[in-house]
Amino acid sequence: MKKHPNIILALILIALLGLGSLVGSNVRHLRSSKAFYQWILAAGTNMRMEWQDSGEYADDELLRSVNDACMAFLPDVEQPETTPDAPAPLAISQVVGDLSNDTLLWNLARGPVLKTQRDEFLAYCQDKKLLFAKDIDYAEAQASGVNVFNLFFGFRKLAASFVWVQVDRYWHKGMLYRMLPLMKTVVTLDPNFIDAYLVGAWHLAYNATAKMQDTPQPLKTWSTEYQACVGEKERYYYMAIDYLKDGIRKNPRNFKLYFDLGFGVYKIKMKDYANAVKYLSEAVRQPHERWVPRQLFICQELDHQYEEAKAGWEDYIKRYPDSVSGDEVAPRFIKRNEGMIAEQKMREALKKAEQSATPEESAKWKQEAETQKQLALQIWNEMNPNESDPFAAARIKRLRAEELAQEKRYYEAYSLLELARFESNSIWDEASNLIIQYKQEGGIPLSLSEKKALLRNQAGDTCQGKPAV
Repeated sequence: MKKHPNIILALILIALLGLGSLVGSNVRHLRSSKAFYQWILAAGTNMRMEWQDSGEYADDELLRSVNDACMAFLPDVEQPETTPDAPAPLAISQVVGDLSNDTLLWNLARGPVLKTQRDEFLAYCQDKKLLFAKDIDYAEAQASGVNVFNLFFGFRKLAASFVWVQVDRYWHKGMLYRMLPLMKTVVTLDPNFIDAYLVGAWHLAYNATAKMQDTPQPLKTWSTEYQACVGEKERYYYMAIDYLKDGIRKNPRNFKLYFDLGFGVYKIKMKDYANAVKYLSEAVRQPHERWVPRQLFICQELDHQYEEAKAGWEDYIKRYPDSVSGDEVAPRFIKRNEGMIAEQKMREALKKAEQSATPEESAKWKQEAETQKQLALQIWNEMNPNESDPFAAARIKRLRAEELAQEKRYYEAYSLLELARFESNSIWDEASNLIIQYKQEGGIPLSLSEKKALLRNQAGDTCQGKPAV
């Protein structure tokens, strides 16, 4: 039988070309699916955290289409409380918040259920219409095989490292103005460069502001971008916040980004404990180190969420039994929050006593207030043997000052608070405000610093250019 080598070779080439085309098609599909999946996480995280409005971009529209198309496949999620001004977020945005749903989301992103939305995503990428896909190039999503695109973009991480070295050089030379654009370049080249986000935010919130004074409230101006009163120093804080939020959108499963935003910026720099709790709560939803929830519970206490903080510490002891042995932090904070809960209930009861319609009802609430006060004093005294705990000692003086003020012994009351706030800085602001109140009630002259504090309190958070409510 006569052989036809040319025909056989041609058949082999055709088969190889077909196989190559199939492999290329599969690679393109996986690339586009991965880009689509990353965008779902970014856009969903942005909506769930109630961050930036995509504005003229198509992110919200496409995310709504994704939500509607896959609703039947999504697990039930607990929706937050809604108001007419803040409607419920899409279910997909809540699902994105739970890492146990990642496999489901990936299968949806690459499967037939969201084919139409995936194709729309690619078209939007090509037209640059997605705000949260700016770092996902259309060519990147479509690329397959070995080509110029892959040869260049395969070195993005290396290029990002080289640029980051330059950022560090500029820092040591004091050239902050040159650092900022390069910091953004680094995370554009490598959106998963976590340390670049963490160190960059540190530069903005800490190093850049180290020698700056806090801006006095009257000198601040209203920022429409941040919807807040800001000065030069505070603007750097918001720049750090934006930088970390960008990192979270691109890396929503990294606890360090949430932690640095909640602890490093909101707690330490801005004293905004509500937002600190918000982002530290997100940090503990991700795989994290055991020290992360401790800061969450501390911020809950600072935000007067005493019940939540106490429950958190109790759960912490159950998960880490060794935290009690040789480490009295958790038991001590449980007692602190128990004492604060008792004080809180005492003041609520006193308020109800003032508002009571009958003497009998008022007497009942006064008795409840006395019961809670005695409970608080018992807790503080247990924590404070031989005056060894400054926090508990300050709380005892705080309660005694209230008694003295009720007896109109204002000089003694404010003198006791003066001592308390110097014993424990945890009570400084609380005691300072009470000193002003008691001096005013007792007709005692205010010091110059107290007069200025009173003016600041009266001015509130007004600033230049702030719209009237």
